[in-house]
Amino acid sequence: MEQSETMRILLCCLVVASALVPGSLVHAQSQEAGRPSAEDLTAAYLAFITGRSLEAAGDVEAAAASHRRAAALDPSSPDIWAELAGLYARANQPEEAVEAAEAALDQDQENAEAHRILGLVYAARAGSRGGDAEDLSRAIAHLERARNPVSPDPALYLTLGRLYLGSQNPTQAREILDEVLEAEPQFTEALALLAQAYEAEGQWAEAAAVYERAILAGPRRARYRRELAAALLNAGQPDRALEVLSELVRFRPDDAGGWFSLSNLELQLGNPDGAVAAARRVMELEPEGLRGPYILSRALGFQGRYREMIDTLGPVLERARGENVAPNQIVSLLQSLSGAHVQLGDYDAAIENLAAALELAPSDLGIQAQLAQAYLSAGRFDAAEDVVARAQRERPDNLALLRLEAQALSARGEFGEAATVLEGALERHRTEPIAHVALANLYSEVDRVDDAVQVLTVAETQFPDNTLIVFQLGAVFERAGRYGEAEVAFQRVLDQNPEDAQTLNYLGYMLAERGERLDESISLIQRALEIDPNNGSYLDSLGWAYFKQDQFELAEPPLRRAGDQLQGNSVVQDHLGDLLYKIERYAEAVVVWERALAGDRDGVDLLEIERKLSDARARLVR
Repeated sequence: MEQSETMRILLCCLVVASALVPGSLVHAQSQEAGRPSAEDLTAAYLAFITGRSLEAAGDVEAAAASHRRAAALDPSSPDIWAELAGLYARANQPEEAVEAAEAALDQDQENAEAHRILGLVYAARAGSRGGDAEDLSRAIAHLERARNPVSPDPALYLTLGRLYLGSQNPTQAREILDEVLEAEPQFTEALALLAQAYEAEGQWAEAAAVYERAILAGPRRARYRRELAAALLNAGQPDRALEVLSELVRFRPDDAGGWFSLSNLELQLGNPDGAVAAARRVMELEPEGLRGPYILSRALGFQGRYREMIDTLGPVLERARGENVAPNQIVSLLQSLSGAHVQLGDYDAAIENLAAALELAPSDLGIQAQLAQAYLSAGRFDAAEDVVARAQRERPDNLALLRLEAQALSARGEFGEAATVLEGALERHRTEPIAHVALANLYSEVDRVDDAVQVLTVAETQFPDNTLIVFQLGAVFERAGRYGEAEVAFQRVLDQNPEDAQTLNYLGYMLAERGERLDESISLIQRALEIDPNNGSYLDSLGWAYFKQDQFELAEPPLRRAGDQLQGNSVVQDHLGDLLYKIERYAEAVVVWERALAGDRDGVDLLEIERKLSDARARLVR
């Protein structure tokens, strides 16, 4: 409406209002009663309407001044102050909005609009960097006072639902959202938030059902389909989840988010080929993006293709450093890249990347632990201890850091000091199974087998359903040469969980290493590989079992794959070297045994490898 037309209507209102009551009489009566006169009320109304008109015209300052004039003329009206609070809130002037809303509540403690404005302002504060728990509680309290079940305000209810969800109260969030959805059943954002509330309670099937409702109400919203797939996966319906995402990308082939979710799902379902294909589609749609290369690198890592993983992430990382990319995204890339370098035995490159990541996130426990572990693997014990010590200043009793501290001491041969650290850790972390396992593992390393068994026996009583403890008991027996007891422990794990790939592999490898029941050994390892088909350690076990059967043609493919994946693992390289020597590939055997000597040197006889290496070199010159 044009301004002249607005003013004409306002003047008409003024004339009509003035004509209703004789001015002098009403003025006198109002003054006697302590109330505004009719002229003041009319002027206040005019100023109020003018303020709205000025706001619509974009003149916030003049609109606020007009509302303040209205409040001065009619000081007993809370609605004028509430309107002014709304004006300031819409103009992103939160301090002024709070002041005006509180003035309205001074007049009327039940003024719903004032409570609504205060609730929204405090909600915005709570969601900002400077927000705190008090802002959150104030927001909830005011919005609850503004809540109207008879005629629910969708924005208010959605905000209140989010606040309850953010304060870890999903049950109350569901109550709020059910209330608004009863009035507006097609409110898609409320449906999506209701599904998130069910997810927060672990009610995945219910969450999936609500996402289905959101899709029916908003069929064009691809995000709901992606979230539905995630809920279905958690609800134990992976096939249905895959169907949802496959349908999404079929009908929306340019939806990069859909392809990304599909790649991630394929990876979770153990289908790296599908994950790679979907990730490459993301990269086609977002050639300058980061998430495509990131998910592709994860899929390649799942397949043990660590060199390709590095080739994928390297250029992307350089580009990200040159652009305005969030530090946390660069940190994720650096961590993934370092993981690939570790698998290839290139600890210097891994350390370089992790050190760069730590500069960007100096308090990140995960990076600190990874860096310390990389230093330990590289034999740089002083550097590892330094990283752990700095991290412990912020987290002096963190169990992961205590384990790394003990690991560094053990690597130096200071087993007594390492035991003291882990014994103290167990005293303070008895409710954590890994504290028991860590101490037992250290005792096992220094031939305190009975002590290790005692720790694990007590732990099993405390955690009767934890198969990790029984698995570790089997590992302790195996390292002590008590193979019968080890097999009993491993079989107990498999009785409880026949699909425990780690146990299947360990038992199969134990039999292969001793040259016993090799057919059974191969069967066990093959079962492990059915669960985790690209696991380098399992591939090495299978190849070694075939080697023990003198089936060198069958042994070569898995041993080569394992050797390519785990180039820093001395045991794996030694196995591959033995095979290559047997099939008279002496030049390759030399390269591989040299790699074994340069690797982690864990679990191998270095003098024996040097002897075999000398023999292979001698055969090359004959």
